[in-house]
Amino acid sequence: LDGKSVKLGGHHNGEATALSSVRRAVTDADLDPLRLFVTTYLRGVTRSVVKSAVCLYTNTPDQHFVIDRHPESSRIVVLSVCSGHGFKFSPVVGDIAADLLLEDGTRRDISRFAMSRFTKAAD
Repeated sequence: LDGKSVKLGGHHNGEATALSSVRRAVTDADLDPLRLFVTTYLRGVTRSVVKSAVCLYTNTPDQHFVIDRHPESSRIVVLSVCSGHGFKFSPVVGDIAADLLLEDGTRRDISRFAMSRFTKAAD
């Protein structure tokens, strides 16, 4: 940033949208919860907004990653570390991917990230 500002963003589902119709304007309704957070928790930081932008990210229905083998080919590993917070987990997801591809398994429990959890819910 500029050495004086704090970057802040909300983590919530937001509006379902498409790239062709996304709302690009940041509204007071978007900013009010962030201003409240600043007032409550960031002593000495003002509520004034220097810059704002709409940020898009994808979510799975349960907001967890997909880390699994493709159901039709064990040679394909599917990774989707979306859900807005995946970048923080890149190192461990990379390790898991390497384990799955090179070692044919991982010591980490990745069962909660299986693709089948979505088809089970639909059944």
